[in-house]
Amino acid sequence: MRTTNRHASILREFEKQGKFQINKAYVQLQPQFSKVKWKSIHMTFHKVHPRFKFHLWLAINQRLATVDRLAKFGLQVQAECVFCGQHEENFEHLFFKCQYTKTLWERMLNWLGYRRQIQNWEQEVSWISSVAKKKDCVAEMTMAVFAMVVYCIWRERNMIRFEKGRYDADRVCKEIAMHIHIQGRKKIKLSQGLATVNKMP
Repeated sequence: MRTTNRHASILREFEKQGKFQINKAYVQLQPQFSKVKWKSIHMTFHKVHPRFKFHLWLAINQRLATVDRLAKFGLQVQAECVFCGQHEENFEHLFFKCQYTKTLWERMLNWLGYRRQIQNWEQEVSWISSVAKKKDCVAEMTMAVFAMVVYCIWRERNMIRFEKGRYDADRVCKEIAMHIHIQGRKKIKLSQGLATVNKMP
């Protein structure tokens, strides 16, 4: 009833003004949702490999099955971070309070030419959102690298935790850089950006 009254009120207001326009009425009648900081990231998803895109979407929505999230479902697993072993694993620690994951992201940013202090997850998403709004080749490379860093952190975490794997930062950095170089061969825009960075981070 309350929604119906609101709709009727909006329609009467347009009629009083003598400027009733169906498109304006339609916009006014739609539910209002708050804008999200990562909207610009979503708009550039088409530029990211589907595998990395999927994991980035999970991370942005904090749907990754970290230890603290599993605990909410009554599942008990090793609590310590598999990278540093000094703190309990939760989403905020994994991205990027852990010194190992923080260093990985910082190293890749340095490769791209950025010199900045790594902040917490929310602040990093806010920063990458501002980068994603730009249209130049470095911005596109940065967006792709961020998605790959998120994916690799989660993949390496699972390999260590469940398959007794070993984390090798040099290997991961080279893997990300190689992917960007390969993509650069397919896209003229990226190839121009790659000319400004070192071959490997």
